[in-house]
Amino acid sequence: MIKNKAIEVISTLSEPELKEFSLFLESPYFNSNKSLIKLFNEIRKALLAGSVAKLTEELLYGKIFKGKKFNYGIMKNLMSELFKQAEKFLVINLNNNALLDIDRQFLLLGELERRGLDDHFRHTFSKTRETIENRKISSSYYENSGRLYETAKDFHRNRSNIKEYSENAINVIEYTFPALVSMLADGNAMLYTAEHSANYKPEIDLLKEFIARINIKDFTGFVESSSVKNKEDILIKLNFIMLLSGSNNDEIYYKLRDVIFSNAAIYSNQMLYTLMNNYLLLYAEKRASEGSAEFFAEKFSLLKKMFTLVKMNSDGVGCIFLSSYLDTVLSGIKLGETEYVSVFAEKFRKDVDPSVRDVAYRLARAYIFAAEGDYEACLKELARTGQADFHIKLRTKFLYLRCCYELGLFEQGFSMIDSFKKFVADTKELHPDFRKKLNDSIKAYSGLFRIYSSPEKFSADKLDKQISFVKSSLISPKAWYLDELDKLKKKYY
Repeated sequence: MIKNKAIEVISTLSEPELKEFSLFLESPYFNSNKSLIKLFNEIRKALLAGSVAKLTEELLYGKIFKGKKFNYGIMKNLMSELFKQAEKFLVINLNNNALLDIDRQFLLLGELERRGLDDHFRHTFSKTRETIENRKISSSYYENSGRLYETAKDFHRNRSNIKEYSENAINVIEYTFPALVSMLADGNAMLYTAEHSANYKPEIDLLKEFIARINIKDFTGFVESSSVKNKEDILIKLNFIMLLSGSNNDEIYYKLRDVIFSNAAIYSNQMLYTLMNNYLLLYAEKRASEGSAEFFAEKFSLLKKMFTLVKMNSDGVGCIFLSSYLDTVLSGIKLGETEYVSVFAEKFRKDVDPSVRDVAYRLARAYIFAAEGDYEACLKELARTGQADFHIKLRTKFLYLRCCYELGLFEQGFSMIDSFKKFVADTKELHPDFRKKLNDSIKAYSGLFRIYSSPEKFSADKLDKQISFVKSSLISPKAWYLDELDKLKKKYY
């Protein structure tokens, strides 16, 4: 295959795109070089026939300039020009396919204003405003509304119409403010996620400092008593800022949850996902991680509601994260809703990130089998589960240990414990606190295996020491370890 930039770009085009590029080259507006059209057609034929690897510059030249001696300079220039046209096509085709209708309308409004086509401008403005107002609230709703009135403001300024100019300037502000509040709420949520999920904090948190110096509660009260545009949505965003800026604001959480659920129809699919996943779930997960059984159940209820209301992998919402998929399964198992998570795992597997879809599904099934006490089936699923990343490796290793323990596979269990110890020791990226937690978990499993496999070697005193160790550790799920140790104590001592 010729090592050429033009062929590299063209090779990435789909069959419909190859047809579109052919039309592009045949248009005199874009290209007047007929040899270029012939060159592309030969490359296209080879691509569709799967014989592009056999192409040479001499072969292509002979098909374009029949009967003429090969000229390296002409061929080089042709290939260079084809590459430039391919790049131009990529940009134009992207604009045609990806540029939103609303963006085209803004471009058209600017051009109509520049050309002095005032009647056409006013007509297009009215149509565009109607389009925006009829749409559900989304992340771009306020931005587009502000842009529209900004366009009208500039139009009337250039025509010395101070009354219309001022009216549209005020409209710009009325839509800029809710957009600003939304940005503050989104930024606050991102920082909250970084701090509570990834243990990362900026050296100077300007957003946090800014919010701390504003009386959000007092301002929220003012908005509640006013008649501002988009009042309900502004109040939701202000309450979210308060929710994630304070601690244990359970009353605010439940109030927000009920308002969002009752107004779900006014939001786009993407915005509804943002409100539920980036705000409500963040708070519920934080409270659940603090040990609140109420919010652990609430988090699972919220996940179920989200997967009911939100269309995943469509309408502006991407794939389901591996962590969210498995968290839903594990939370349901812990709450005794195994039947629900079995249906969930099947129904939503197609919406999981494709790169980890099979891994997520296999691991979910393994957890469900373990919850149902079918540990042999669990081991079979684990054997088919790919080791996608570090976290998957940890999950599968612990689940293997659980199966070995429940099935009395002591030899395999001890072998797994030894390999697990080596894995933790050799993995450099582990945080010291997490490394200790893992080592404590391995030690707890090792104790269970030793007591279960050779109870005669242990006294009640030694078992009590093991129980004390588990109680003082940070391992999870601590309750399961303690329950198993208690069973062993009653059985043997």
